[in-house]
Amino acid sequence: MREYKINFTTNTITVSKSFALAASDPSKPEFETLSKLQSAYPGMRIVHKTHRSPSKANANKGLTYERMEGYINLHENAAELLIKFKAVKEIAAQQKNPYLFTKGWFMQQFPDYGKLPDISGNGKILYVLPVDPPAPAEKDGAAKSSRKTPAEGAELARVS
Repeated sequence: MREYKINFTTNTITVSKSFALAASDPSKPEFETLSKLQSAYPGMRIVHKTHRSPSKANANKGLTYERMEGYINLHENAAELLIKFKAVKEIAAQQKNPYLFTKGWFMQQFPDYGKLPDISGNGKILYVLPVDPPAPAEKDGAAKSSRKTPAEGAELARVS
C-alpha cells in the first residue's frame, strides 16, 4: 500500500504511521507531499491508518492439555471425565495431529468452554454427561478395501 490514500467519499487523507513520522520533519520529501496534498484539498481531514483487528478472536487460543485437564477437574464427575480424556489422548497418539484430535473431542464434550460456568453449591461445575471417545482409526495398510474383485463379487455375464 502507498504511504497515503485519498478518499473523496469520506473527505479524508489516510496516512500510514511511517509517512506521518517522516512528514513531521520539514527536511523530508514526505513533508512536501503532505503540504501539497493539504493545499490541493484544503477541506480534507488527515487521519492515521489504524491496525485492522480480526473480526472474531479465537476463544480457544492457548488451550493446552493442562488447561483441558484443569477444566475437567472443575466438574462434579471429574474422575469419570478424566478417564475418558486419557482414553482420547491414547487414541489421538495414533492420529496425524494428536492435539487437534484431542481438542475436537474436548470441544464436543464441553461446548460451553469459554463461557461463564454455572456453579453448583459445592463450588463445582454441574455434572456433564461424558462423550465417548471416538474409535481409533485403522492404519492405512491394515484397512481392507470395500471394493470387491470380480472373483469375490458376482460373476460377470459373458456376452458371446
